[in-house]
Amino acid sequence: MYRNNQNYDNGQYAKNTENDKKNIYIYLILLTICAIILLVYISYTLKINNLSYKIEKVQNEIQVLEDKNHKLSIKVSNLNSLSQIDEIARTELNMIEPQSMHTLVMQREEIQLASEPERRFFLSQVTEFFSNLGTVRAYSPE
Repeated sequence: MYRNNQNYDNGQYAKNTENDKKNIYIYLILLTICAIILLVYISYTLKINNLSYKIEKVQNEIQVLEDKNHKLSIKVSNLNSLSQIDEIARTELNMIEPQSMHTLVMQREEIQLASEPERRFFLSQVTEFFSNLGTVRAYSPE
């Protein structure tokens, strides 16, 4: 007992108490930091799980839409077949085969272009380019 009083009188007890308080504060700070890190980790894990769920849901929707698209493309190809068009024309539109057919053949005329000058300036080439953008040429199916 005398010894404890001696430490208390020397100020040793006060130093030990201050060191203990410092250690407790350090442990509390470290514990708080660990808790924050754990909360951040849990938060990111939840976000990752949520995003994974959304990705899976979107992938399922994509698969359903791709299946529907495939079925529709088969339906379009069936409706575009000549036999199907013929059947629709006869049944729904009441169309019949023509009694006679006339074919009109038009002669093709050759168009001769004037010879182009040997030397062309840049501005004339640009003007010609823009004027040709709106030009449409039709050819016969021969």
